Amino acid sequence: MKPDKAFFQNLAERVIAEMPLEDRFTEADAAEMARHKDFLLSLEGELVQSFYDSLFAHSATAKVFHEGERPAREETLRTWWRRTVEGPFDADYWSWQAYVGLVHVRRKVTNTMMLGHAGLVARLVAQKAVEAGRPELVGPVTRLMATVGALVVAGYEEVHWAAVEDMTGQSRALIEKSVEVAVEAWDK
Repeated sequence: MKPDKAFFQNLAERVIAEMPLEDRFTEADAAEMARHKDFLLSLEGELVQSFYDSLFAHSATAKVFHEGERPAREETLRTWWRRTVEGPFDADYWSWQAYVGLVHVRRKVTNTMMLGHAGLVARLVAQKAVEAGRPELVGPVTRLMATVGALVVAGYEEVHWAAVEDMTGQSRALIEKSVEVAVEAWDK
């Protein structure tokens, strides 16, 4: 089964529904971000610079990149940031975030790397918001990055499951049961 647009849309709906209300991004969060749109857009340059300076300075994350591709990756992040700030937070946006999991599998970006840098985005924006006298942005940005992180992780995991099913011919239920049995054995 090759994941398609419907796969990622369904996944996004399920993941968001599974998240506790306190953790997930809401319409009120979107409205708060919209009120501060110009401020958030003004953070783009610093966000992109900090994001990639950190990735390229760390050997484990630097090895994900190919020689000379930083400008293209920076543009990808710029595009994401602008689309995120400008909205809307609709089914297409959320399924796009789940799709990033597939991209990360291809590029060997681990969930550890991704979640760490989702935290960097949340911290940087929250810090800048507080410094600018806009503490009301801290919660929305934190919930945004928690929701994005959950979607990317879920996309990553679901792509793994689908690939294992396709390659082994075994059903997901059988694979999950095998994992469950192995974990129980390890726990003894």
